[in-house]
Amino acid sequence: MVIQLRDDKPGLPFPAHWATLGGAIEHGESPDEAMRRELLEEIAPAPPVTFWRFVEHHFALNGKQHTVENYVYVGQLPCAIEDIQLFEGQQLAAFNSAEIKQIPIAYGLETVLAAFFDEYQTMSR
Repeated sequence: MVIQLRDDKPGLPFPAHWATLGGAIEHGESPDEAMRRELLEEIAPAPPVTFWRFVEHHFALNGKQHTVENYVYVGQLPCAIEDIQLFEGQQLAAFNSAEIKQIPIAYGLETVLAAFFDEYQTMSR
């Protein structure tokens, strides 16, 4: 799985943590439109993606609990990871399910990533 190392800027939630590409849905956008826009803002070339699953999960930030609704999309990079141009964040990297557990993950996405790996490993058997 390829994920992004977030910037390490003051005031940024979860600086220097790993997260999936994507972001907020703007007013009037569908989840599909938002994902396409976010990918184009974050990387080039942006791969085609397919809706995988809706996930609601929880995380804590600055002592407050938050609930997030994620529309999760999957795709495959159209080229080698080192050939991807990154417009946001520090870097992209690929991790397997064991490696993901060893790195700091933003926004409580550990549950989303675990669900993806559980399903992917089941499908590949």
